Amino acid sequence: MEGLGFSAAHFIIGHKKCEYLHGHNWRVGVTVEGKQDERGMVVDFLELRSLLKKLCDSYDHRLLLPEKNPAIKHLYGGDNIRISVHGREFEFPVEDVVWVPAINTTVEELARLVADEVVKKLSAYPNVNRITVLVEESPGESATEERRIRA
Repeated sequence: MEGLGFSAAHFIIGHKKCEYLHGHNWRVGVTVEGKQDERGMVVDFLELRSLLKKLCDSYDHRLLLPEKNPAIKHLYGGDNIRISVHGREFEFPVEDVVWVPAINTTVEELARLVADEVVKKLSAYPNVNRITVLVEESPGESATEERRIRA
């Protein structure tokens, strides 16, 4: 399933070029493998699309910040989030920021996070064996995360 995505800003802490704040039009796709059910389907794509849309919507038009990166120093909270990274200070409205449970907001980490959410949802499907998630930050720049749900 492809065609879902979001626009979001980020920076990669510790990367010479990409530590500058920038954005992408991210795309998200999922491939599901398993046995067809009595309807001839492995998974109901309407349910899968709903899950992915909800996840993409939560990131859309936001700044993605890695909550597990020790280089980010929180200066104060309130209505704004103020942080420091390697001596550079930033301030953003709270509602513009999504804290991502990752060490960095790389395409690889986002593929892992999307896969985590898809596995949670599809674990209830006894016929789903494996999923592969693709996250693309720019054409030709993507990462995949494959998960076996059951043998």
